[in-house]
Amino acid sequence: MKHRTGRRLTLAAALALGICGLPLHAAAQAKGEGEPFRVGLLVALSGPAAAYGADERAAIEAVTERANAAGGINGRKIELIVKDTKTNPTEAARLANQVILDDKVIAIIGATTGSETLAFADLAMRSKVPVFPMVGTQSVTDPKEAFSKWMFRMSVPISTDLPASFDRIVADKRKRLAVFSEEDAYGQQASAMMIEVAKKSGQVEVVEHASAPKAATDLTAQATRIRNAKPDAVFLATSSTGSAGALLRKLQEVGLDVPVYGMAGIVQKQIIKNGGKAAENLIAPALVNPDEAGPLVDLFDLLKNKGGVAGFGALLGANAMATVVQGLKAGATDGPSLRDKVETMGPIKGYAAAPIRFSATDHDSWNKDTLIYVTVRDGKFKNLDPK
Repeated sequence: MKHRTGRRLTLAAALALGICGLPLHAAAQAKGEGEPFRVGLLVALSGPAAAYGADERAAIEAVTERANAAGGINGRKIELIVKDTKTNPTEAARLANQVILDDKVIAIIGATTGSETLAFADLAMRSKVPVFPMVGTQSVTDPKEAFSKWMFRMSVPISTDLPASFDRIVADKRKRLAVFSEEDAYGQQASAMMIEVAKKSGQVEVVEHASAPKAATDLTAQATRIRNAKPDAVFLATSSTGSAGALLRKLQEVGLDVPVYGMAGIVQKQIIKNGGKAAENLIAPALVNPDEAGPLVDLFDLLKNKGGVAGFGALLGANAMATVVQGLKAGATDGPSLRDKVETMGPIKGYAAAPIRFSATDHDSWNKDTLIYVTVRDGKFKNLDPK
């Protein structure tokens, strides 16, 4: 009897400590508990794209806090591993390697810019970690690239909002267009696409194309070249409120007073601060108007205690994290299964104006239905009627 009792006690102890020899974390997971799901957050919290990165981080944290407060995923919390890429592709690649190998993340949300994302795209693919980049850079989801199967774009691609901007240029009867671009992947691809779209249309002539490095602060030479070409409109092939604001000011200083058309990425309150009175020439398609909630009441409610909605960075971050949360709730447990779930789980219950839905053949998903036209009046964004 003593021997049997001892065996029963030993078995009970084993059950208490590890469910018949299973590690403690496995026992906890068997009861719906366990290690948190770790998600890498690689965003620009400093450098030229910091205005976006701060908004992205705030929104991602808000969605994560809401999910964890509701009990997490089957009792497992979500843990964010936050890293500042400094708007630097080399730094982004180093940090991606760190969160994949050391932190064992199940996914990466980021980066803030296309150049940063492309710097670690191959690594993510080899490591089987899905990435949710908040960028419009076209090549990030180019199906010709093997890594595209692991990339889920959390923004409109250039091929969506650039044609919308061009449609507005044509509707406004502008004929002579000057293009300004930053010398990064986004700027190069967007400027080349705009020049090609204008050429094919036969309705608009590109009379000048000026560019500058992302960190440039003095754009006098570029503004002067644009003015001398005598355009009746300017197009900004940039997602940076820094260069966009600096160019708007310089165009005003050199005496060029024409409408300036942009893309969704520069619809941020920061562009009004950076551009000053010159920002009132801006017209752009937008994913969100930071001064009018419109159909995005849920997003504004989400961020009311997180500094509010300053621009589209908040929208992209919120939807990126919502996509990861929904994938985990659908049963994903690691990188490959999360990738598969996102492709097959249907519309994302997120914070966009129109449904976001990925598939095995479409990792872009965002479409023109998510866009509205805005301009700046008296220091605030105002919605414009489509033409």
